[in-house]
Amino acid sequence: KTLKTGESIQLNLILFDQGKSDLRPESKTELDKIAAFLTSNPTAEIELSGHTSSEGDAGMNRSLSYQRVNACKKYVVSKGIDSGRIISVGYGPDKPIAPNDTEINRTKNRRVEMRVLKV
Repeated sequence: KTLKTGESIQLNLILFDQGKSDLRPESKTELDKIAAFLTSNPTAEIELSGHTSSEGDAGMNRSLSYQRVNACKKYVVSKGIDSGRIISVGYGPDKPIAPNDTEINRTKNRRVEMRVLKV
């Protein structure tokens, strides 16, 4: 898929254990796609944003979401991508895409997104 400046996509299968920021092995396939995109587009810059549900302390969730998205960035950088091309932001519970009223909706809110800043 061709991505344009300003476009955001939700990354599927970026998984972490509850309360932790270590990438689970199955997350690497999706992150390899980001590395491939950045390799194919050498002037592209992206923002990786981490999001959580609203359960627990909001400040702790923001910190956890940043740690998680930073783990994603470190993995992509390990594939030879310049770290200056990736901005990491942890929004925690501040930008939900669904109400936090059921476990299914909370799961939707626990996500990593990529936004293209420059192609």
